[in-house]
Amino acid sequence: MFSTQKDALSIVPPITVTCKFCHAEENIIEYDPPGETLLFMSRDNVCAKCAYWMDKIKHPDVGREIIGGHYFIVHPFVKRPNNVIKGTEGKEFYIRENDGTLIKSNNVWCQGEIPVYFRNELQDTANFLSLITYTKLHNDPHTCYAKGCWDRYHCLRYNLECERDGPFNKVPANHIIGSEKCPSFINVNELKTII
Repeated sequence: MFSTQKDALSIVPPITVTCKFCHAEENIIEYDPPGETLLFMSRDNVCAKCAYWMDKIKHPDVGREIIGGHYFIVHPFVKRPNNVIKGTEGKEFYIRENDGTLIKSNNVWCQGEIPVYFRNELQDTANFLSLITYTKLHNDPHTCYAKGCWDRYHCLRYNLECERDGPFNKVPANHIIGSEKCPSFINVNELKTII
């Protein structure tokens, strides 16, 4: 990088940082990132990529959802899709947060895969659902308290708080998941961590 000093051209010496997380070497002078990224780079000896994630931890985005180790910004559903630039080309996503809140959005922006060294601070907050599972949960949001059901540990609706004092019964080892034929049963395997 060059800078002008007293009508002469001189070379600015690089300020090299070796990242304490990923061990990448970067020249701080080459960056002019937004937010506190440059501050994190110089103060904490981290590369731009790791500083980006540190900034995401310190300043979480509105609508942030972490699914399968990927950081997403989920905006409300856009009713007039041709008037707005949308993430993922306006594809509809169905999301269930860990607290059970359901989200339908056609404006989801992926910010990238979270590096392993930041996963403790940025843990998963939600899962993707299929349209069928979303519709089932949206139309019938009840919580199941059937302690005797053999499918209970595989059912998304089952409330494990029912069994604080231990299991009500023992599920046989040869039990086939879904064979209870409960009309409200939703297999936990229907939760997805990838798009």
